Amino acid sequence: MPDPNEERLKYLFNTTAIEVPKAEEGQKRKFKGTAYAGGRVDGHWYWGRSGVVFDLDGIEIDKPTALLEEHFGSSRIGVVQAVDTNGKIDVSGDFLTNAKAQEIVQDSDDGFPFQMSMMIDPGSVEEVSQGKTVTVNGQLFEGPITIFRQNRIREFTICSTGADRNTSIKAFSGKANPNPTKEDTDVTELEQAQAAQKQAETERDNALAELNKFKAQKRTDDIAALEVELKTQFSADDKTAYTNMDDSVFAFTAKQLRQFSAAKPPEQKTPAVPPHLAHLFSHQATGGHGGQVPQGSALDQAFNQFAAAQQQGAK
Repeated sequence: MPDPNEERLKYLFNTTAIEVPKAEEGQKRKFKGTAYAGGRVDGHWYWGRSGVVFDLDGIEIDKPTALLEEHFGSSRIGVVQAVDTNGKIDVSGDFLTNAKAQEIVQDSDDGFPFQMSMMIDPGSVEEVSQGKTVTVNGQLFEGPITIFRQNRIREFTICSTGADRNTSIKAFSGKANPNPTKEDTDVTELEQAQAAQKQAETERDNALAELNKFKAQKRTDDIAALEVELKTQFSADDKTAYTNMDDSVFAFTAKQLRQFSAAKPPEQKTPAVPPHLAHLFSHQATGGHGGQVPQGSALDQAFNQFAAAQQQGAK
């Protein structure tokens, strides 16, 4: 499935120089210029050096047309009020009075090299091969070349990046640009595509970092739970080894540890001796010294019977 952002960037093209004359007192700031001269537009990041021609026959341009900043629909800075499509596209209009529009006008007056571009939506795309010719807008073109047919201009925009030697927006004091430049495309679209790719890579890296952080915390929790289950305390080296294992190796190791723990024989506990008979065992242990119980006595027989009963109960 094609990337919608990349698809959109394929149809963004810069325009030629735009005039921003000084306004009379109480009047809006205006702009005017030739958005398209009717010829070949070459050097586009997607369509290549062979060039593109926009067929002006039947072209549709909304009236009025939005003037945006950086192609963002939420950043409205002006309105294209008039368009002439007789062999070229001449546009003129007014800047809005909002803060963003006035900032751009002021920066233009101060000499900032803004650029202008437009988004053109072709109804069809015709590829003219090498050695063939085609007539568009009253001009003859040789292939290879790409022709946009049944076009619609969807927006005009002002950009602050990607300026090159062929395109700029300049402020003039009520006089025409004495040196209009030849129409050409610039690298604005390419730089925007590269910026979008960089943003996607950053988001991917952030997601991977979050995933690794989650996996590390889960492994720490699993090791702690295993210590509780096995009633043991792993050494620092053991914990490091378990942490660095991949998931399958750790799962196998934990399984083996559980099986080994379950197979260990339970510890044999010495039967508890009632306190009132403890002195009998003490006598036995002393070998008869210091209060020895004579063998064969009634007390000695009671002790032997108790010991036999304890051993029988332990079986």
